[in-house]
Amino acid sequence: MTENKKHRKSSRREFLAGGAMLGAGIALGSEVASAAQDKKVSSIMNSARIDAPYELSKASNKIYSACLQCNTGCGISAKLQDGVVVKIDGNPYNPWTMLPHIPYATGVDTASVIDGSICPKGQSGLQTAYDPYRIRKVLKRAGKRGENKWIVVSFDQAIKEIAEGGKIFAHVPGEAERNVEGL
Repeated sequence: MTENKKHRKSSRREFLAGGAMLGAGIALGSEVASAAQDKKVSSIMNSARIDAPYELSKASNKIYSACLQCNTGCGISAKLQDGVVVKIDGNPYNPWTMLPHIPYATGVDTASVIDGSICPKGQSGLQTAYDPYRIRKVLKRAGKRGENKWIVVSFDQAIKEIAEGGKIFAHVPGEAERNVEGL
């Protein structure tokens, strides 16, 4: 075999045709897998079998609320298991999460088995709610800006200091005379 045949370069046309074939094969394979998965999931969720109930779809295991992960405020349906939110879906009554829309006169028992769509940011509300590092107390800066020093203050004290202002950082070195304007 000659050196030229061993290391033959593809033409641009051959390269693009090969890429298109590869992409079409991947797309077709994922569609077949997705259809098989959808059939499997829908057969479980819509099962009439006694041993396969979907407890989270019961109206008593849902709380309807609004998502606060961004400024849109989409309607959400939080699914509870033993008092803990385990899944967040779109509220089926909210027109932003359902297309086609369901009538507002639809009963809660009927609507509870319908899941609206919600964006990934909305679905991440579970991590926001149960993050061990989330701030659960009111913190006030206890050092100079950027020092990452904080003290815990009561909610009432924080409201008072924010509303009235004053020398609220008198305990911080270098800011004893600084007067903060209140609201």
